[in-house]
Amino acid sequence: MVVFIPKPKPDQVIRHEIVFGRSERDLIEGALVAYQVNRIATPAVALISDVSAMAIVFSALGTYLGFKFEIFQGGYATGVELVRDFLNQYSAFKDSLPDREEVENAAQQAAVGAAGFIPGGGPGLQYLLRQLFG
Repeated sequence: MVVFIPKPKPDQVIRHEIVFGRSERDLIEGALVAYQVNRIATPAVALISDVSAMAIVFSALGTYLGFKFEIFQGGYATGVELVRDFLNQYSAFKDSLPDREEVENAAQQAAVGAAGFIPGGGPGLQYLLRQLFG
């Protein structure tokens, strides 16, 4: 037969405190930064090495830049082919955009034309706007 004897409750609490010096804190901080970089870098490298995941990333980037990235139907053998195709499509998109001066001139002409619809904005206001904006 086993008899369990109850333990007495503690009558005092002892608190232990570990204090690090500056060099120990610097070592711990460096190890923590290295751990965090490793936690971020490992999935990022896995993402970059996967061609299909990079195609999704480039599609999102193309949407952000304002054009639709057409993914090659046959697929890409390497990530380099994917990047090259993205850059080619993006440069073609930039070349198809009108010049900034053309856009500004069209906006100015629209403003002058709209002046005729402003109450009291007859030919005099249109003439003034043409003088101001060319």
